[in-house]
Amino acid sequence: DVRRMLLTMKAYSEAMRGLLYDTARAIDLSHQHPDQSTRRHFDDRASLLTPVVKAWCTDLGVEMASVGIQIHGGMGFVEETGAAQYYRDARIAPIYEGTNGIQGIDLVTRKLPLAGGEVVRSYLDELAGLCAELEAAGTELASVRRGLEQGVDQLRTATEWMLSRTDPNDALAAATPYLRLFGTVSGGCYLARQARAAVDGAGDDAFLAAKVATTRFYVDQLLPQAFGLVPAATADASALFAVTTEMLGV
Repeated sequence: DVRRMLLTMKAYSEAMRGLLYDTARAIDLSHQHPDQSTRRHFDDRASLLTPVVKAWCTDLGVEMASVGIQIHGGMGFVEETGAAQYYRDARIAPIYEGTNGIQGIDLVTRKLPLAGGEVVRSYLDELAGLCAELEAAGTELASVRRGLEQGVDQLRTATEWMLSRTDPNDALAAATPYLRLFGTVSGGCYLARQARAAVDGAGDDAFLAAKVATTRFYVDQLLPQAFGLVPAATADASALFAVTTEMLGV
């Protein structure tokens, strides 16, 4: 179980880092690319990914800090280890700079509709293209390719559902699980890009092998959790509004 927790921390950290780097790249190109239309393309891409970066990464930061405490056992709760301090420090991040619920709302109400939905569709097409590129790695990444193809298909289904909503409450109700789905699938694709490079890479063999192994763990053990989010990410608001304020005791 400790091995699973350590691998979970490693895999999520590298997936988040991939998303962060790609978003930073988009921001750079939105300012520095010599072609105006290309600058606009990457400005839209950065706008799409920014709420996912903020919310998905900070939510996972809290969760991974909690896992760190769990790994330490009872000593993790003791101040001298420092593990509990990491958790307290991480816990504010989902609240800072627009709470993560607001980030989800921004994603589904402002970012998905950019250019009539073509910005997010273009991004999903790129993720699907990455999955296709994994075929060149042969059997070594075959299970990774199959898992990610399923993930991208699920994310596309949820995205089209979001874009088709006429009642804004439906999109708002599903915003948080949708953002989590978006981040989890995207993160897996960034890991797969690293694994694909590692298969053909040369240099530190242990480092390259770790990239492939981490990606396999993510796709086999973490990505499937996102599939369970699809029903919540495509559910209307009726269940939320069936509960009155009196039922909540407020």
